Amino acid sequence: MARALGRELEGDPHRRLPEKITPADDRHAVILDCASYALANTDVRYVGTMAHGLGRLRKDVSSTFGRDAEWDGTPALGFFEFLNRFVKAGNDKDVSEGRALYLLPEFTKGDLKRELYTIMPSLQAGRSGVVSSYMESVNWLLRKYADEQSLRDQDTLFHGASQEDGETENDFYARLRGLRRLCGYIDTEGQMKSRYMQGIGCEIRADVREHNTGNMPMDFLVQYAQRIGDVCRRRHEEQQAEEARRAEARRERRAARPTPRKYVTAAVTAPTKVGEVPAGPSPRGKGRFGQPRNYNCLA
Repeated sequence: MARALGRELEGDPHRRLPEKITPADDRHAVILDCASYALANTDVRYVGTMAHGLGRLRKDVSSTFGRDAEWDGTPALGFFEFLNRFVKAGNDKDVSEGRALYLLPEFTKGDLKRELYTIMPSLQAGRSGVVSSYMESVNWLLRKYADEQSLRDQDTLFHGASQEDGETENDFYARLRGLRRLCGYIDTEGQMKSRYMQGIGCEIRADVREHNTGNMPMDFLVQYAQRIGDVCRRRHEEQQAEEARRAEARRERRAARPTPRKYVTAAVTAPTKVGEVPAGPSPRGKGRFGQPRNYNCLA
């Protein structure tokens, strides 16, 4: 494969882009096109002698890409962030697409790394692969991980995001940026700013909108929102502390009140009305056969 690839490149040194993915949503056309992740250095040549400097090149690219930032294929939509970082780091170090074909798997890990090495051509073993260029490997990754339904679901989450309880304005902005990355950056900076102002707390929303200008950087707007939010939170904490103090004072006043006296109510027999026969004597005053006993000593 190495020899065949070399002959092909000698006869036709130009790149051959794979067939484009046709998305159902036109907004996804750019992020699902492998040409969007092309490197500035489009030289596709790669010979065996270049392999000796591949390790050193990886270290140089890692300084921009980020050490210990390899991607293992999860989450699937993390593919867009991974590729954007690789393209930026590759352009910073003037990596050609010929070297990028063998450099790309070095920034993956786990099963994804093993699978990429399986589909790539091997210059030493003379093995052909499923992909034969950097652009083909990018297209293979797009078809494997870029699911349009997942993109739509993620975009729905982005446009419905709002600040949660206990979440600061800075934290909300960081979460919103993460959602935008997983959407493949199909939402512009203007849409990002609009979503942020709609999603922040209602208490500061009007102030932030009034402070915003069309050319204000997003970071400055977030800093202003954070300051206003901190003021509102301190005011709420002071109000809660005052309410707690008043409630405690009420409990102390109730506890300090004297104990009310307790009165015993005695049973009182109602007086006999005129013409009413008084109640007869108790059974103890009756004779043997139930007749009242006669205590008249004169009888």
